[in-house]
Amino acid sequence: MKRFFVVESDCLGIVQRLKEIDGGYFLVFDIDKKKYELHDKSQMRNSYCLTFPFDQIDERMVDMAKKTRVQNSDALFEEMERENKRRQDQVISATMKTFKEKLYES
Repeated sequence: MKRFFVVESDCLGIVQRLKEIDGGYFLVFDIDKKKYELHDKSQMRNSYCLTFPFDQIDERMVDMAKKTRVQNSDALFEEMERENKRRQDQVISATMKTFKEKLYES
């Protein structure tokens, strides 16, 4: 059984700022995982949106909530594609460097 509690307020006003982004948003703390989650009560069946990778309530939650909204999905996917390409290029470059080093060792 999942154990959690809804965070009603915080000293930085982050909970209120999340609600300003979307009136259906609410913040939950999962006791078992020790993680904060963003939920949206206007979603059908399941209110879960995302798990924050932060250990404390702070401004990064507001930024992440804004960035991951459905309205921003095109830009988010483009950013992910650019990052994946950058990482792939790094792996290829490192592999080629290793290959050349091994080739010239012989």
